[in-house]
Formats: sequence, C-alpha cells, structure tokens
Amino acid sequence: MPSNLSATSPLYQLLIVDDSPTNLDLLLATFGASYELRISIDGQSALDIISSGYLPDLILLDIMMPEQDGYEVCRKLKSTSVTSNIPVIFLTALDSCEDEAKGLELGAVDFITKPFNPAIVRQRVNTHLELKQHRDQLQILVAEKTREVTEAYEDLKQIHEQMLQQEKMASIGQLAAGVAHEINNPTGFIGSNLNTLQKYVVKLNEGIAFMEKAIMATDDFDVISQLKKMKRQLKFDFVLEDIEDLIGESKDGIERIAHIVRNLKSFSRVEDDTLKLTDLEECLEGSLSIAWNEIKYKAKVNKQYEPLPQIPCLPQQLSQVFVNLLVNAAQAIEDQGIITVITRREDNWAVVEIADNGSGISPENLERIFNAFYTTKEVGKGTGLGLSICHDILEKHQGTITVTSKVGEGTCFTIKLPISNS
Repeated sequence: MPSNLSATSPLYQLLIVDDSPTNLDLLLATFGASYELRISIDGQSALDIISSGYLPDLILLDIMMPEQDGYEVCRKLKSTSVTSNIPVIFLTALDSCEDEAKGLELGAVDFITKPFNPAIVRQRVNTHLELKQHRDQLQILVAEKTREVTEAYEDLKQIHEQMLQQEKMASIGQLAAGVAHEINNPTGFIGSNLNTLQKYVVKLNEGIAFMEKAIMATDDFDVISQLKKMKRQLKFDFVLEDIEDLIGESKDGIERIAHIVRNLKSFSRVEDDTLKLTDLEECLEGSLSIAWNEIKYKAKVNKQYEPLPQIPCLPQQLSQVFVNLLVNAAQAIEDQGIITVITRREDNWAVVEIADNGSGISPENLERIFNAFYTTKEVGKGTGLGLSICHDILEKHQGTITVTSKVGEGTCFTIKLPISNS
C-alpha cells in the first residue's frame, strides 16, 4: 500500500470516469474506504471537473463512452502541463493488443480489461500511486538540487567577477605606477631645464641691459635710432617680460604634474593591512587630483573642509572610495554642475560628504546601489562593483556609507569613519 494511506496521512484522490453503474458500484466498493473518490459518467464532465481546479492523484478511465471517448480525454490531459503528470489507468472492455498499445502510446500508465478483479485493480492503483509519490519526491529533490547548483553557480560567477575586478585593479595599479614612472623622468629634466633657462634669461637681461647702456652712451644717433626701432619691431621689452611669466607658468605646470605623479604612485603602491594615521583633507585632495580629468569639464568643485584630527585608516583604499564617488558624481552631471566636498566632525566620527547636483537616482534603484554587480549605467560602462567595493572598504574600516538622492536634483553620499578605533 502507498505510504500515505496510513491513518495519519491524507487520502489519495481518485477520479473514476465510467458510464456503467455496475462498474461504478464495484469501484466504489473497492476504493471507497481508502481513497477520496470523485465520479464522472462521461469524458467531458471529467475534463470540466479538472478544469475547475480539481487535480486527482490518479484517474481510472473507461474508453468507450458517449460523445468523447477515453482516448480523447487522455490525449487532452497529456497535452496540458498541469495535468500531464497525472497517472491514467484505462479500465475498459476493449481487449485487443492494438487497443492496449494505443492507450499506452497516449501516455496511460496501465491498461486493465473488463471484467476486472478488484484486488488486482487495487494493487495496480497502489503501485502506480507509489511510483507517482516517488517520482514527485524525486522531482522536488531535483528542483532543490538544481536551485542549489544554480545558487552555487551564481556565487562562483560573482567570485569570478570579483577576482577579475581585483586583477583589473591590480593591473590598473601596475599601469599607474608605470605611467607615473614614465612621466616622472621627463618631468624631472623639463623642470631642471626650466630652472637653467630661467638663470640664462637673467644673464641675458643683464647683458642686454649692459649693451643698451653702452650704446646709449655713444653719440652715434643713427645707431641709437636703429636700436630703438628694432626693440619696437621685435617687442623686445614684452618678450623679456613674458619669458619670465612663461617660465613661471611652466614651472607651475611641472609642479602640478609632479603632484599627480606622487598621487598616482601613492594610489598604485601595494598596501598592507596596517592602519595609518591619515589626514583626510590630504587624502581627498589627492583623490581629486586623480579624478580631475573626469571632473574638470563637467563640474566646479566646492570644498568645505573643517579641521579634523588624523584618523586610522588604509589611505590607498580610502582614496579608492573617494575617487570612485567623485567620478560617479561627475558622470551624473550631464552638462555643467557642482560637486561639493564637505568634511566635519560628529562626536567621535569623521564625516565626509560628496554631493552633486546631477540627475539623481530613482527610489527603486537607491535601495540596490550597494549590491554587487548592480549598476544603472549603460551596458559596458559599469561593472556594478564600484559602490559595492566602497561599501566593503568602509565596513572594513568600521565605518559607514549612506546615500540620499532626488531625481533631477542630485545625490549625496555620506561617509562616517571612526576618529579612533580603540
């Protein structure tokens, strides 16, 4: 007997479809005590019962019935996913091999000819119900294992993507270090040449001034006139004055390049897990320098720094957070806008706010932006890992990152870091 025919288990539901009162009475006597039974005297009414939502565990189906025979009923049951797995046993007076083959071909699990032995019918019904029970349990197990495998695959895919991202970041770090080194050498000799050129210009000015005095001391007015004419034509005084300005501006540019190189070296340097006391304002300035190429054409930067004590952190990782938020802020601005960077102290927390007046983030996206691989950017323009990595870095620092945003008005990220992690 099937396991759930015990007194404590629910009864199996059988649908008996037969137009013979004699057969119905016999089947009711055979199964009535052990099963929940429903009766139908023709094929269409049986289909109507099932269409109303009743799904029996097994169907005993006569073949020769008015209007719609059992073959057609079975064909319709097997053609629908909801009912295709219900076992159908043909119980019929047809006894040829062709009839049995046709019934089994249509999807019936058994074919019993009339007149039938009640004990044999009961045993076959029980056998097919047990098979159905095992099949259903197996399907549940397969579905569960499939779900577990799918989840494991997704986890592995995420780990793979994170490893790829880490490799990319390492490659970017190596590239940045290489670029910084390559830039540093020509920057060095350009700066040295500018210093030498500045000294040469001083000497040229002294020599020119001496020669002018010597010429002006002569009585040869023709020479003096030609000298003055040449100075006007060549704009000599302007050139000498402008050379100093050009050298000064070039030296300032060299210093800016050197500052970017120092920041690139710092950003790309391999960092251990030892916390270092760091000036947040200095870290923000370095991050602004790295992100400046993304910002300069899109936004003005409004800095509102309050004095803060140095905080224990991993400065390169913190710089990665700031660079990511600054680049995101610039990308959120379509034409021209403002990025505001604020620092302040709240109790034992150092607070950094990075805000923009860009396009903003919709409420449904706002809840998910720190999830790994979630991005609102176009395909190919974002990995969906930036903010997730920021969140992980700040969590490692025992800090927090929160966001507020309004569509069309802008977004503000607020970072809180412990001033002391003791």
